[in-house]
Amino acid sequence: MFIGKNRFLACAVAAVALLALSCVSSPGVDNGVSNDQPAGTLPPASAGAAGGQVSSSPETDAGIDALVDKARAAIDSNHLSEGIRYYVAAMGRASKAGRRSLVDSITGTLNEISPRLSLEPHESWIGPDGTQRTGDVRAASRGQGTMPAVFLYESYGYAKSPIGDATIRFEFVRNGGTLTPSVSTDAQGLANTTISSIDSTGEEASVRAYPVFSAEGYNFAFKTVFRDFGYAPPLRVAVVAGLERLPSGYSDNPRVLDAVAASLKPFGVDVKPYNGVVAPERFMSAFAGQAAGLVSLSDGKQPGYFALVYVEVATPTQMVFQGKVYNIYIAVCKVTLRVVRADGTIVFSEAIDGIKGQGGTEQAGIDDALVKARETLAAALDKRTNQLRTSFEN
Repeated sequence: MFIGKNRFLACAVAAVALLALSCVSSPGVDNGVSNDQPAGTLPPASAGAAGGQVSSSPETDAGIDALVDKARAAIDSNHLSEGIRYYVAAMGRASKAGRRSLVDSITGTLNEISPRLSLEPHESWIGPDGTQRTGDVRAASRGQGTMPAVFLYESYGYAKSPIGDATIRFEFVRNGGTLTPSVSTDAQGLANTTISSIDSTGEEASVRAYPVFSAEGYNFAFKTVFRDFGYAPPLRVAVVAGLERLPSGYSDNPRVLDAVAASLKPFGVDVKPYNGVVAPERFMSAFAGQAAGLVSLSDGKQPGYFALVYVEVATPTQMVFQGKVYNIYIAVCKVTLRVVRADGTIVFSEAIDGIKGQGGTEQAGIDDALVKARETLAAALDKRTNQLRTSFEN
């Protein structure tokens, strides 16, 4: 009986011990990255490693502080980009752990070291005088011309080196449009985007580039380190030139140019008459929108447009009525106006044929036809004011 009681007590003690053990749980381990967004960062990126060395250990105070120590050591050793990535990883973990003061401290540190980063334009953007060029908004809107491209460097004070595998963000800060928003730098620190459209091609556009560093799914954008790329519409300067083809040859003083100049000025166009005699072959080249011909008519200026007028006058014929010949000479002419952009695009055209002039001599008939051509063209342009204005705005 005594032995049975002892066995009963032993079994009871064992059962209680087993029950107690079954109620004890191991501490949970969370290796994931929080979706919380630390102050001063962009939305979380895909998980990565700072400098290729950061692991995804728990957000313990010791682990976070160790990352901060590694960041300081890397920067002290002139490994700036590596140190930045350690800081970004530490910031992400600190935010997830609720260490707000540390997040603010790291943000301040990153802002303090931002002057050691620099963005320099690709050489395609550098003009002969060493200044940065301005792109053509219309060419860029068609995915042509020079696209934004930058080199990202870190500075040691006495030297600099390219930063590869960093992200460059591109965004419109003036006007709007569609482009590739994020591009990674290559081994030379180069990143370039592609513009596929611009909202308004009649207005200036500006694209800004700035670096973003990522680690463990978190980003930090250095928005104070940026490079802007400007795109301008064609200048509202128009070189006005004309050519008259007469039975006796080409005229050096086209009479229709005054009518064209008067029609353009109400649109705020700065009219620049071509100064000099226009060689027929050069004029016809420009009239067709060919680059060489347009350059030859630029006259040392940088116009956005060319207003080109071509007049053809046929040999006058003497009037004959009911078999009787009269001393009246009739000249028939055709006048064509083309407004051409500096890139050769024809944006406006007006052609009028069958204009008749008459006079007591052949020359008088030709002169009258030229006067009529000027009057007829002016009237036609007055009717097409809206279309002519649009050609300088789009």
